[in-house]
Amino acid sequence: MGSSDSGGGVFPERVGSAFRMLMEIRMLTTALSMLLLPREQLTVGVFVLMFAMVLLSWGTARQWRVVAPRVAAHPSLYTLDMFLSFAVLSVGGIAGPYFLSTVATATVAGLLYRWQGMLAVAGLQILVYYLTYALTASQAGELTFQALLGQPLYYPLAGFAGVALRRLLDDYAAKDAALRQAQVLAAASQERARLAREMHDSLAKTLRGIALAASALPVWASRDQTRAALEAEQIATAAAVASNEARDLLTELRDDAVTRSLHEALREAADRWAEETGTTVTCDLDADVEPELRMRHEAVAILREVLTNVERHAKAASVKVRLVKEKDDLVLTIVDDGEGFRPRQLTELAREGHYGLIGLHERAQRVGGTVTISSRPGGGTTVSVRLPVDVSGDVRLAEVS
Repeated sequence: MGSSDSGGGVFPERVGSAFRMLMEIRMLTTALSMLLLPREQLTVGVFVLMFAMVLLSWGTARQWRVVAPRVAAHPSLYTLDMFLSFAVLSVGGIAGPYFLSTVATATVAGLLYRWQGMLAVAGLQILVYYLTYALTASQAGELTFQALLGQPLYYPLAGFAGVALRRLLDDYAAKDAALRQAQVLAAASQERARLAREMHDSLAKTLRGIALAASALPVWASRDQTRAALEAEQIATAAAVASNEARDLLTELRDDAVTRSLHEALREAADRWAEETGTTVTCDLDADVEPELRMRHEAVAILREVLTNVERHAKAASVKVRLVKEKDDLVLTIVDDGEGFRPRQLTELAREGHYGLIGLHERAQRVGGTVTISSRPGGGTTVSVRLPVDVSGDVRLAEVS
């Protein structure tokens, strides 16, 4: 019956939420029908059937993540639910509140199966409605326009509402996917610009230094062999630094962290660094923390920069990385057991040309976050990064303590 989204793919979250809402509406409608029913008509059979409908609707709403994809993939399961609703109608008759409990069925059909499936289900509902009407003619009383034509028309109308709701949800999902893709492209563009700046500021300068030193090497070789050997050693060291810088830049160019979950990207970055440096890294990452793409990208980049600082300065034996959600913020904490240092204000660091910690501050500030650094000589260092899950928050400042 029409198309569904369960053919091996992920069932749309918003469609599932709408399915749950409709099941809850049907549950409340059926319960209200029992309350409105005259006591003399509320027989044991009617009560059992309607209670079963309430229980089924409640259970379906509770387990919608399991039920909705299966019902969408197997319409035969849906027909069982539909005939249960008409069992209620046949016991109580088409007049009165019983009818209301069957209308939501068509809406759910429109939501799950779109036009083709909805029309098939609504047509089957109309057919079963008239069959029920014929079987309960003695209970229906006088034939009215409402009973003959008015009530059956509710089924295609309710189904149309389900189709319209599905179309709105699909349009929203398409726009959301386009927005996410635009964010990926924007993040990639920003990262390319940053890498270009780093290549100019670090790698290019290193290579220029190597070139100048190499050009002077023949002069020193002819004048001072000792100085020539020292210069050659420095050139080799600078070449190794340039190689490492180029490797890091190429690694970041190939990186696809913005396309994966935050905890996966953080764990991969930490594991890669641990393998390269031989330092033990322990990760405690909350898989439910999933901010938007820009925030995810900055969090991964901040972790890399902190680990780079640990490698260069801390002489740490182990590092702990923790990610949790606190209210509307994600908190990324990196703790090392290295040598530590005496913290200084960012302005003082800038005057002395130490831009590593300033870079952390700038990355966090771009998305309205803060960086707190706690350290003491011989006591290791703790870097705590607090970033809002929603980037629309106010810009805050970094702290060093």
